[in-house]
Amino acid sequence: MKKLRFLLPLCALCLFFSCKKSSSSTGGSGSITATIDGSSQTFNFSATASLLSVAGMQALTITGVQSSSSSTYVITLIITPASGNVTAGTYTATAASDNVQLTYIQASTSLAYQDDPTSGSSNASVTISSISSTHVKGTFSGKLILESGSGAATKTVTNGSFDLDIK
Repeated sequence: MKKLRFLLPLCALCLFFSCKKSSSSTGGSGSITATIDGSSQTFNFSATASLLSVAGMQALTITGVQSSSSSTYVITLIITPASGNVTAGTYTATAASDNVQLTYIQASTSLAYQDDPTSGSSNASVTISSISSTHVKGTFSGKLILESGSGAATKTVTNGSFDLDIK
């Protein structure tokens, strides 16, 4: 399960980076911000939210990129309710109910961090304050553990917020 939790966001990133992009556009409509280990970050390049419906269930994927000449950072949230549609409310990753995945990737250094609810100390939480078929707004936080690469063992995400059009 741990490998699958890591592979899903990685697949989403592969799709994200394989899409043709205009060099003059930020690509998304809205904003994603978070404080990571005490440092405020904005992930507005290609900030997107997507709803996927399969067999009567929904999943909400939120992705944003922060890029400069020396580094690229990607943040991804995947919210999957136990049944039905994604609605306003709080979703928390626990060992018993894995409704949230929060991933933070430092692409330039190949470091990948993700919540791991089975560890007992690495949970993510997302609160959706409003959602419609065209827009989603909310907050998020979590303690992430190193999944890939050599770096700090954990990253703490606080003050996360998103306000995005759904594509």
